[in-house]
Amino acid sequence: MEKPAISKSRSQQASKVDKPTSNVHEHAETGRSFWPFKPLSGLYQDVFIILSWIAIWQIGRIVEYTEHASVWFPAAGYTLACFLVLGWRAVVPIMVAAIAITVWNGHNYLLPLSNVEMMWGGVLFGVAHMLPYYAGASVLGHLLRKPDVTTPQLIVSFLIIGCISSLVATQLVIGSLVLTNQMSAADIKEAMLPFWIGDMAGVVVLAPLFAGLLVKISAASKIDLLAFSNCASSDLHSYFKKVAINLALILFVMLLAKLTQSRDSAFAIFFLAITHMWIACTESTKRNVISLAISSLCIVLLVHIFALMDYVKVYQFALNVIAANALFGIAIPQLQADNALLKDRVFVDTLTQAYTREYLAQRSALEMAQSRESGSSLYFVMFDLDKFKRINDELGHVDGDNALRRLSQVTKDIVRKADVFARFGGDEFVLLLPNINEQNALNLVEKVREGINAIIISEVSLSSSFGVTLMQQSDTLETLIQRADRALYASKEKGGNTITLK
Repeated sequence: MEKPAISKSRSQQASKVDKPTSNVHEHAETGRSFWPFKPLSGLYQDVFIILSWIAIWQIGRIVEYTEHASVWFPAAGYTLACFLVLGWRAVVPIMVAAIAITVWNGHNYLLPLSNVEMMWGGVLFGVAHMLPYYAGASVLGHLLRKPDVTTPQLIVSFLIIGCISSLVATQLVIGSLVLTNQMSAADIKEAMLPFWIGDMAGVVVLAPLFAGLLVKISAASKIDLLAFSNCASSDLHSYFKKVAINLALILFVMLLAKLTQSRDSAFAIFFLAITHMWIACTESTKRNVISLAISSLCIVLLVHIFALMDYVKVYQFALNVIAANALFGIAIPQLQADNALLKDRVFVDTLTQAYTREYLAQRSALEMAQSRESGSSLYFVMFDLDKFKRINDELGHVDGDNALRRLSQVTKDIVRKADVFARFGGDEFVLLLPNINEQNALNLVEKVREGINAIIISEVSLSSSFGVTLMQQSDTLETLIQRADRALYASKEKGGNTITLK
């Protein structure tokens, strides 16, 4: 955890421990229902940022474990969230808070510096701390406002930005501390890794929660997180039960580490990745982020209470890994939805909502294999509209498309659930009729023919021709298509609007 003032004096050294830009009031009614006051703006917003930043910094100080390092540094996540939600408007209040905390820290640890020197140190600390997070928030905000960015892309980008921003902030802040005589250059090597991991934990674990809160209480939010939030949740009782199980697991594994005083036992904390993935896959984004913050706070407090400082790096890395795992869990519902959409695009024809030729090929292989194995019958039917080119030429393509849609709807209303109805191409369609005898197959095809005959498009009645064939043991899909196509051609030669079985 970065701290602008570190005591090197007499008795004690301080330790550092879908997306478019939303209009200012666009989501005021729906997004701030829990906030009982008027959204903050202007001076009130600045004062809130200053006081809350200082309070959050002090929370991180509770669990400092070595010079310039804490189990986590919540102020890093809060700074990133402030810049993400408020942009440059957050610069002044965070700078004021950075100067104030530096002066307070200097007096608290009796630093041999004047007030002017401490204020100058606070300015340098503020600049070093803010620059990387402002840059990271700007990139992340740009991604949030892109209409085509997905939740998985956003999460990966956030984790990369959090890692890089915290690393750069670590180097700049340590440099500012050395430059202003708040830290010895000899301590840099020892402080660098725990400083960075603590800052990164504060960003990865808490920045999403802080950003969500700031969006709700600020009147000038630059982002809208609604498009990246899944709303699927269990009831509250079930959610609290999951959180309780998670907290019980934390208490158990950390108590085990305390009793055994074993680094191997400390690594058991990584089992939390399982329970947090469970929560992430079954709860809303908001509940997932809240439970992650609760677990992380519990971990850092128990590190302090159980005096597990010897294993603190294990818990630091665990916080980051568990948070990353949980954040990826948020993306699972969207990935499932995207996969379903992709499957529909590949397997369902956009115009007619019949299955596509690709789906027909896959399903035919399955049905043909089952027919051979069970000895049941499988009928393959190919049909098309009579004189469809004339319909397109005389009535127009709009009516032609409407004819195909009406044909598809009629057919789907008639066929059985086990049957496959697919668009083969143009106005050609296919029926795959498994486990049916010849008479019932022909009766079903006749119902389809009669249904199509009842369709009238711009005062023109439709008709269709059918070719039907029974699968033989030696058939392939290609031979079935060829035989059904010959039967369809025979129906056309008879004048159309008829059924031919081959």
